[in-house]
Amino acid sequence: MKARILTLTSLSHFINDGNSWFLPVAFTFLITYLDISKFLIGILSGAFFFGISALASPLVSRVADKFTNYSKIMGIGILLWGIGLILFGYSIQLHFLPLTFISVAIAGFASAFYHPIGAAVLSITYKGNAGIALGINGSMGSLGRAIYPTLTLSLFAILNKDMTLDALIIGIISIIAALPSLFLKITITKEEDPKTPSLSTTTNSRSTLFVVILLTIIALLRSVFGQGISQFLPTLLVENYGYSYNVNLGEAITIALAAAVVGQPILGFLSDRVGRRLIYALSTFGAAIALLLFLKIPNIALLSLFGLFNFSAFPLMLSIVGDFVPRNSASFANSLVWGLGVTGGGVIGPIIVGAISQVSNLVFASEIVTVMAFLAGALTALVPKPPKKSKVPLFG
Repeated sequence: MKARILTLTSLSHFINDGNSWFLPVAFTFLITYLDISKFLIGILSGAFFFGISALASPLVSRVADKFTNYSKIMGIGILLWGIGLILFGYSIQLHFLPLTFISVAIAGFASAFYHPIGAAVLSITYKGNAGIALGINGSMGSLGRAIYPTLTLSLFAILNKDMTLDALIIGIISIIAALPSLFLKITITKEEDPKTPSLSTTTNSRSTLFVVILLTIIALLRSVFGQGISQFLPTLLVENYGYSYNVNLGEAITIALAAAVVGQPILGFLSDRVGRRLIYALSTFGAAIALLLFLKIPNIALLSLFGLFNFSAFPLMLSIVGDFVPRNSASFANSLVWGLGVTGGGVIGPIIVGAISQVSNLVFASEIVTVMAFLAGALTALVPKPPKKSKVPLFG
């Protein structure tokens, strides 16, 4: 049973996170080939993808709590991904922008399913012994993010630059991947943890709430930077650094994203030795500095360094949250940090970058949002020393 659950969650993680990087690559197609404005792409990415995802997350979690067949709910999310991407492809063929917005909104809704459901399934199944499972599962998410940019642009070349067919194939892959979760009934039984008090009954709940709010602000600022850059990274490389919209662009993005596959366990190991707050702050500063250097010296090694720091530290944030709150309150705290912080930053970041780049250029817009990363790193110094220390998930 455990092996089946790990297989299903890992496959879903691969597809979910891979699809999330199909969109930035496809957005560059809309800008380059269809002459859609970067401001409109910022709205499309921020409000319609991340915004819908943020609004849908509480609904998905509430519905999931009423059922025991989590795998079917997880499968519905991947199925919706497939439907959204197929509609996205047809919107390009029809040159019908309203359908593009609808398709991205469906994709945003679909993206709200995997992470809360997958995390709950693994947590309940493996309880306190999920380290290896989290590593395998998380590595599949990282692998999906790394592979999909190259996969998307390889298909684009093979299909004679037909983005409609490209999106159709990626969508069909998602639908096929959803079938095992939809038709294999895996029932999860939730258990209460009687040993751990709730957040509301903890004597230091006020100080804990302050820390959670502070971490949410830090996560939001870092996500404004991270997602603002990520959603426009392919466009930045094409417009400002001489990349063509072909497989070479996909390979460059893959190299940057693949750095996180190595970076996550390294940062996790270091955080256990010298402290999570310090490593999180250093990774935030490191991502900002590496990006600024890349903007001046466009070397693939600097882009990889940016990828290592930017895409490796999210598990650290959730581990810091876990150090301050009891286990049965962690989901609420994580929902604040994830929903308001990470996803909220994902709404704001692309809109800021899109708006600034529309009146200036993407290099200047990237430099502006880098300020958010420096603020996030500086605010980490205000996070107090945690009362306990939990293991850092190797992969996010």
